[in-house]
Parts: sequence; structure tokens; C-alpha cells
Amino acid sequence: MDLNKENIKKIMKIIAFGIILYFALQNLGMLLGMVSNLLKILSPFLVGAGLAFVLNLPMGFFERKFLKPKKLKNGEIKQNKLKRILSIFMALILVILIISFVIQLVIPQLISVIIMFFNELPGFVYDLKEWAMEITEQYPDISSQIQGIEINWDKIINDAIILGKNMASGFVSSTFGFVVSLIGGIFDTIVAIVFAIYILMSKEKLNRQLKKIVRAYLPEKKAKHVLEIGSLSNRTFCNFITGQCIEAVILGVLCFLGMLIFRLPFAATISVLVGVTALIPIIGCFMGIIIGAILILSIAPIKSVIFIVFLIVLQQIETNVIYPKVVGNSVGLPGMWVLVAVVVGGSLGGMLGLLLGLPIVSILYTIFRDDVNQRLEDKKNP
Repeated sequence: MDLNKENIKKIMKIIAFGIILYFALQNLGMLLGMVSNLLKILSPFLVGAGLAFVLNLPMGFFERKFLKPKKLKNGEIKQNKLKRILSIFMALILVILIISFVIQLVIPQLISVIIMFFNELPGFVYDLKEWAMEITEQYPDISSQIQGIEINWDKIINDAIILGKNMASGFVSSTFGFVVSLIGGIFDTIVAIVFAIYILMSKEKLNRQLKKIVRAYLPEKKAKHVLEIGSLSNRTFCNFITGQCIEAVILGVLCFLGMLIFRLPFAATISVLVGVTALIPIIGCFMGIIIGAILILSIAPIKSVIFIVFLIVLQQIETNVIYPKVVGNSVGLPGMWVLVAVVVGGSLGGMLGLLLGLPIVSILYTIFRDDVNQRLEDKKNP
């Protein structure tokens, strides 16, 4: 290899990359700590960016349907700031109304079930005591063994006093920590919402700036490829969110109809809950099963068993038929790869992997498919 200027540059880059990689591996713990702290600092802005992405869907709908922007003579679209503000406000109101509706429908029912449980607890304890007395009468040996058990009440009382003191001191410190974290959480939420509004207000300008940066620092061919991947990613994630919402509505309606057929209580409440938890791929339905079974158990224990069996069957249909068809088609991914993406994403990244695994695999699948087709086309027409 000739040691010309270009080759020397490449060698220097390789050497610099090797030194940086060696330093990173030698100080991996410190680097991970720095990344963790950086993510903690940037978390309100990352949440705000995610919120802006989600709000952009209803905001875009309101702009297209009710607040259409003006088209200039040269074909460009002129955005009216007042219309944009109204669209953002309407999108925020829509999200808040949906969340409030779910909370108002589910939380009061859960509270009433908990109150009912504590009201019936004394009767349950009395029945348990009666049952224990019947057992001791039928089996005298057990009664004699229970009576022979010696309990050191002084030690129990002393341990209870020590535990109470520790809990009291821990309660003070935990209360202070809770207040601090609550204030920090409220501040981060406000920052995230404000940041999301800023992004939505100037999303066209930010888009142009990002394109300029990519074209400025990359060769034209690579810049075009990066921008195409960015556009593909945006479409895929938008379609993924839309598909998730459609799938959640379908599952909620099917759950409601099934509960009406089986005459199960809390049909509307549980169906809304199942639909909302279905936004979490695969495992969301199990969350709906647990909460729904608890609600029904307070009224009719036998019907809670029927509900569990019914929802497990519905969940299998949702996982193997509805989800791959609705969400898979929305992101352009075959049903088989939908299951692979969800399972592998959940195994590697937990809840975040469940949410992001499918759109990421869909993007990789589309890029790989287009590359394969392009290579085959190049072989046909060299």
C-alpha cells in the first residue's frame, strides 16, 4: 500500500479509533456511569421528544381536517402559528380526556372493591376461626399440639416495638425522599411538556435543519441514504402507533362483546382497561386479566374463573391472529417476524424492548429487503 496522503489519513483514523476503543474498554464502568448520568439529565427532553412524536399524530389530524394550512403560489405550505397552537391544544386535550376517562372508569371500581374487601374481612376471619374450631374438635391431636406451642409474648412485644421505631424513622426519611422525588417528577413533567410543544411548534424548521446538518457532514450519496432511513423510521413508528391503537380498540370491543355474552360484571370498565393495557404488546392483556379478575372476584368468584378462561383464549387469538395482522400490516412486517420481534425485543430490552422491538425490526427488514432487491436488479442489469 502506497503511503500517500489519503492512506495515511485512513491509518491515523484506524489508530485513533483503536486508542479510543481501548480506553473505553479499560474504563467501561466509568463510561457507563457517565452515560447513565447523562441520560438522567436528558430524560425530560427525551420524554418530551417522545411525547411530541405521539402528539404529532392527533395534531396532524386536526390540522388536516379542521385547520388546513395555506398553500403558497410556489407550492410551499405556510403554517399559521395560531392554527398550530390550536392543533397542539386540541391534541393535548384529547390525550388528557382519554387518560381521565380511563382513570374515572377504573380507579373508583378498584377502590370500591378494596373497601368491600376490608368490610368483609372481619366476617372472613370469623368464618376462619369457626373452621379452625371444627377442625380441632374433629382432630384432638392437632388441638393438643397447638396448645403445646409456647409463645414468648415478651420477645414478640419487644421486637414489635423495635420494628415500630425503625419504621417510624424510615417513614420520615422516605417521606422526605418521596416529596423531593415528587417535586422533581412534576418539574421534569412540565419541562417535557414544554419541550414537546416547542418541537411541535417548529417541527418543519427542525426537519430542515437536520437535513442541512446531514448533507453538510456526509457525502451526497450517504446523506441521501441516511435521510431515506430517517423518513422510513418516521413512517414506521407512526404506523406502529396507529396500528397499536386500532388493535387496542378491536381487542376492547371483542372483550366487551364476550363479557356481555357470558353476562360478566364490570363489562365496560374491564373492556376499557383491557384495551388500554393492550397498548403494551403481548403482556398488556395479562395485566388486564389480573385486574379484571380481582374486580369480578369481589362479586362472583365463579364468574372470575370464566373471565380468566375467556380472556386467555381471547389473548391467544389477539397474539397469533389480530396483532400480527393489524400491527404487522401497518408496519409492513410479516406475521412471523412480528412474533420474533416482540419476543426478542422483550427478552433483550424488557418493557422498552417490547415497545420498540417491532418498529426497529420492521425498519431493518425493509432496509434489508430493498438492498436484496437492488442487488438482484444490479445482477440482471450490470
